[in-house]
Amino acid sequence: MAKITDFVNLDALIKRADMAETGEPGEDITSMPVTGLELRGWLYPALRKPDFQRETSNWSAEQVADLISTFLRRELIPSVILWRSGQDVFVIDGAHRLSALIAWVHDDYGDGAVSQKFFQNSIPEQQVDAAHRAREIVNASIGSYREHKDANERPDRARSEVLERAQRLGWQNIDVQWIRNADHGKAEKSFFRINQGGTKIDATEQRILLARTSATALASRSILRGGTGHSYWAKFGADTQRQIEDLGGEIHRLLFEPRLILPVRTLDLPMAGHGYGSHVLPFVFDLVNITNRVQVSDSSNKRVKESEEGFLLDDDGNKTITYLTDVRRILHRLCSNHASSLGLHPVLYFYSRNGTFQPSALLSFVILMRDWDTSDFLGFTEVRESFENFLLSNRSMTEAIRQLGTGNRSRPRIISLYRTIISKLKEGNSPEEVADDLRKNRDFAFLIEPREETPMLALEGGAFTRETKGAAFLADALPSAPKCPTCAGLMHRNGMQVGHKHAKRDGGSASVSNAMMQHPFCNSTVSN
Repeated sequence: MAKITDFVNLDALIKRADMAETGEPGEDITSMPVTGLELRGWLYPALRKPDFQRETSNWSAEQVADLISTFLRRELIPSVILWRSGQDVFVIDGAHRLSALIAWVHDDYGDGAVSQKFFQNSIPEQQVDAAHRAREIVNASIGSYREHKDANERPDRARSEVLERAQRLGWQNIDVQWIRNADHGKAEKSFFRINQGGTKIDATEQRILLARTSATALASRSILRGGTGHSYWAKFGADTQRQIEDLGGEIHRLLFEPRLILPVRTLDLPMAGHGYGSHVLPFVFDLVNITNRVQVSDSSNKRVKESEEGFLLDDDGNKTITYLTDVRRILHRLCSNHASSLGLHPVLYFYSRNGTFQPSALLSFVILMRDWDTSDFLGFTEVRESFENFLLSNRSMTEAIRQLGTGNRSRPRIISLYRTIISKLKEGNSPEEVADDLRKNRDFAFLIEPREETPMLALEGGAFTRETKGAAFLADALPSAPKCPTCAGLMHRNGMQVGHKHAKRDGGSASVSNAMMQHPFCNSTVSN
């Protein structure tokens, strides 16, 4: 099974457009040749995806290569379903299949010219890596489209199997079916009905698609690709568009930089794990909703109307900007160089002991600190050293929290645990005394009980697993991470500032001897 970061992003290869125009009967073709998918081919410029369609990024490199190979072997591929609206031809079903063939024709597996323009030359390294892998597999097992075209022009220099395929390439067609006599509403319903088969639409993504003009959906989309990709907010004014894109880019960097590389060999991990893969949109969706108090049902087996979910439609972009601003504010507070930042060390607070990001832990801290005022943060700072010593002594707690799940039902229990720990520490209890008290509480006991260690050796060949390597590094490195001289909490590269040992206002110099690294909140608030 492919890892979540191995999926090939082909989203740029078919443009998105609004389906609002009335469909035209026109002349329907029953098949289309692969040559029509060239950049200046007769069909490719007309192809469109509905603007609400999910990202075309759910196939691994192997799946992309297999589809291309299946087509070239003339084996059965399900028909592509199309719907015409004006001059545009919308792909109702088969976008992944078509995009895989387009990727082969254009040699663009998420990193080529079309993709670079679409993502404004801001493509994540994981996306580039997945594209390289897809290209390598395709070129080794099949050969590039360019090689096939060259084979027709120079048959004496071509590989025999490539030449045989190349000679029939011009008339090898993709089967097509059409949705006829349907306006955009019927075509949209067809899309949702058809796409419950095959690779089903994730419950979170379906909610975003159905509420695609809401502030929640627009803010989530902006963060997902760092303000690049398709402009779902294009109907707003230029200044509003720019603000949405700038905020989305900043939030994406706060969450996902520096890049996470496994196995873990550094404490410089991003706040929220990998920033590329199918898991990112559900996490971002939850983050936006939790920060902005949007009520979302736990039901994932039915379509829920926007009014029932609490999604607010956004006609001018202002609500989306408000949502994004609030998300940025809370992330600034958690770990950044902003003056309000506590600089929480992500590895200690949001990762398991083997280096796996735990979204439930981060989202719980978002709720916990969402409404705190300065006095609450000062109170936390006073017991921060003890709180972090508790976390260091109970590293299995993060794994137990993961087992509770990330839904609305489990978060109150997690938040209650954190509040209880902080409260008991403020009462003067030691981390050990707090742990003993919690073990006597049946609501919390299982969260802090020691858990069975991950075996240090794999079953086959005695090789260390990636998780074991990460756990070994973190066990050695985390306790020795640098600490803030003000609160004695661990410091992370994304959440520290240079402060004065002897305050500047009292005549302190700017020399190295008077400099010290602090959490931004400790530097700007506690020290004052």
